[in-house]
Amino acid sequence: MTKKDIDILILDDDVDLLTSVAELLADCGYRVKGFADPESAVEFAVDQTFAVGIFDFRLGSVKNGLDVIETLQVMGAQSTYVMVTADVERSTQVRATDLKIFEFMRKPVQPEELLDIVTRAMALTEKLAA
Repeated sequence: MTKKDIDILILDDDVDLLTSVAELLADCGYRVKGFADPESAVEFAVDQTFAVGIFDFRLGSVKNGLDVIETLQVMGAQSTYVMVTADVERSTQVRATDLKIFEFMRKPVQPEELLDIVTRAMALTEKLAA
């Protein structure tokens, strides 16, 4: 497995939330790249690798966060994914389980909880890469 170009890829159409999460993680020493639309995130992931993806479920576009994760997995991305959402329907939970989502986080996200989940997700990615 190649060295990660970035640690965390964030996808959220709420630019304020995207910015605050990216700043929090960058302040903790992670290399972060954020996107507000799914097309840009997928385009970036074609040429880059990342350890952890933090994706919003509802993206205000045709694709949702799980669609993007499925696309990245088909492309061969060996990353650990965290889904952030305000509402979790049963069908969404089942699909997330099928895609092996590491963790579901409900909005509003608490910074301490996010950092804990990211730490555990990074450890899982490193373990899988070993």
